[in-house]
Amino acid sequence: MRMFDANPPVIRDLKDESETLAEKAADDFTVVTARHPTLGKLVIITGRHGAGVVVETEE
Repeated sequence: MRMFDANPPVIRDLKDESETLAEKAADDFTVVTARHPTLGKLVIITGRHGAGVVVETEE
């Protein structure tokens, strides 16, 4: 598993390139699970201002 900070353009690109599996919004953040063609399964946590954290998970 690998985790890294991501700025808004990186998060947008990853979401555009991935198949969204699920999405859940809370007051201060949004969590998206997705399948990326080369990175595999991702969990993308986006804050209110667009920046966030990406977690690459194991299959």
